[in-house]
Amino acid sequence: MNATRHEARAAAALLLPAVVALSVFYYYPIAQSAIYSFFDLRYSTDWLASPFVGFANYVAGLTNPEFWSAFRFTTLFTLGAVFLDFWIGMLFAAATFWVHRRVRPVLRAIIIIPWAIPNVIQASIWRWLLNSDVGLIGDLLVRAGFVERSPLFLSNQTLAMVSVIWAYVWKGSAISAIFLMAGLATVPRELHESARIDGAGVLRRFFAVTVPVMLPTIFVTLLFRTRDALRVFDMIFGLTQGGPGNATETLSTFTYKVYFSFNRYGEGSAYAIITFLVIFAVSAVYLRQVSHRFHARE
Repeated sequence: MNATRHEARAAAALLLPAVVALSVFYYYPIAQSAIYSFFDLRYSTDWLASPFVGFANYVAGLTNPEFWSAFRFTTLFTLGAVFLDFWIGMLFAAATFWVHRRVRPVLRAIIIIPWAIPNVIQASIWRWLLNSDVGLIGDLLVRAGFVERSPLFLSNQTLAMVSVIWAYVWKGSAISAIFLMAGLATVPRELHESARIDGAGVLRRFFAVTVPVMLPTIFVTLLFRTRDALRVFDMIFGLTQGGPGNATETLSTFTYKVYFSFNRYGEGSAYAIITFLVIFAVSAVYLRQVSHRFHARE
C-alpha cells in the first residue's frame, strides 16, 4: 500500500509541471477569450468595466459576410491541403521503403527538412519564390516557354489561393510522411508476400493489405493535419496576409485582424471561440469514427 501511494505521488509530481503549463498557456487563454466574448470590449480589455452583451458578439459574427467568406476559404483550404498532404506524404513515406537500405536515411532526412524550417521563414521563402518580378518560379516558367510573363501568383485571387495551399503542403506533406513512415513500418512483409503469390498487383496490395493495417496511423495523421489546417495562421499571414482582398482569409487571420488590428476584443474573442468550437467538433467526429471502427475490430 505504501509503495502504491509512493508511486501515485511520484506520478502526480511528474504530471504537475505539465498540468500547470497547460493551464497557464492553453486553458487560461481559452477561458479568458470565452469571458471577453460576452462583453462589448473596444480598445480595452477591462471586461469588469465594460457592458455585458451576452451572445451579441456571436450573433454579429455569424451574420458577418466577411466571417463566412473566411469560413468558406478555410474549408476549401483544409480539404485541398489535407488531401494533398496525405497522398504526397504517403508517396514520400513509401519511397523510403522502396529505395536501397543505405539510401533510406538520406532520403528521410531530405523529406524532413521542410518540417524543420519555421513557418514564418517558410512564408518568407515562398513569398520570394512566388514574387512576380524576381521570383524563381515565375522566371522558370518564362524560360521554359509556358508563359510570356511571370504570373501574379500573390495578386490574382485564384492563383493566390492555389499558391498558399501548395506552400502549406510543402511542409505539411513532410509532417504526414513522418507519421506514415511509422505506419508503413508496422505492415508485416509476410502479408505482402502472400498477396504477391496470390497474384495481387502493387495497387491491390496497397489497398487490400497496407491500408487496413495502417488505418490507426492514417486516422491519426488525418486528425492532426485537419486540425492544423483549420487553424492555419502563420503561413497565410506571412505569405498574403489574407489578400488579395480577402481571397485567402482564414478564420485565424480574420480573428487576428478583428482582435489586434481593429481592437474589437469582444468580437474577436467570439470569433476565436467559434474557431475553437469548429476545430473541436471536427476532432470529435474524427475521434468518434476512430473509436467506432477500432472498437468494432476488437
